[in-house]
Amino acid sequence: MAEEIGSSPSSVGKWRSLYATKGIAELLAEKRGGNKVGKITLEVARQLSNRLNNPTEGFRSFIEVQQWLASEFGIEMQYHAVNKYVKRKFGARLKVSRKSHVLKSPAAEAVFKNPIR
Repeated sequence: MAEEIGSSPSSVGKWRSLYATKGIAELLAEKRGGNKVGKITLEVARQLSNRLNNPTEGFRSFIEVQQWLASEFGIEMQYHAVNKYVKRKFGARLKVSRKSHVLKSPAAEAVFKNPIR
């Protein structure tokens, strides 16, 4: 019977014993995952978003984000988890260089671009 449905004999035995003891409702109940609570709350996510969007006080790497979460909020997370969270929630790419300096003066740039005659 197990080979006909593409499962192992031990799985079929577990299903039969579960059905015999607890019924069809328990056999069909969804029991996978969903018990883990996230470490980053909405308030922390809001402050992280503000810091990521700030051009003068932003982060240069995901390690800085990881250290900031640990020092400011006491949230210890692995590098990979911080990396995936920031990319997924905010679409951030921290290792891309900026095209121009954030403190550059537009007036000084205009004077520099004017040719001398």
